[in-house]
Amino acid sequence: MRWALVAVLAAVVSVVVALAFAIGGTRDVVPERMRSCVVDGQAGVMTSEADLGAQPRRDIGAGAVRERSRTRIGESTAVLLEGTNYRILVLSGRKSPPLDGDLPLRVFERTREFALVAKEVDPLDGVLRDCVALVAGR
Repeated sequence: MRWALVAVLAAVVSVVVALAFAIGGTRDVVPERMRSCVVDGQAGVMTSEADLGAQPRRDIGAGAVRERSRTRIGESTAVLLEGTNYRILVLSGRKSPPLDGDLPLRVFERTREFALVAKEVDPLDGVLRDCVALVAGR
């Protein structure tokens, strides 16, 4: 009876360990790597419309924000947007809103729903582009 209990406990522990490895192994590390690069490069991580600021809102209303590049990185997609004296990096993840349609407006209205939104303001230029290249392995 004692051996049966030990065998059941060992089986339960094995299943728990296997699940922990499976869940940890499927976690998308791209947002974490990108966030670290952005912060190290002194660009800002945005968590709300207020963080993005008034200039992007004006530019979005005027249709002055354009897509500069789009890069697939693993399961994520990085889109670099450009406005008046700033660039915005949008990193989509599995649960992010779609990247089609009016992306600048969607980013402004639903900032928190993307895996990462970052902004660099002139004279800082190239940090976000370089982070995409670094994380993409280019």
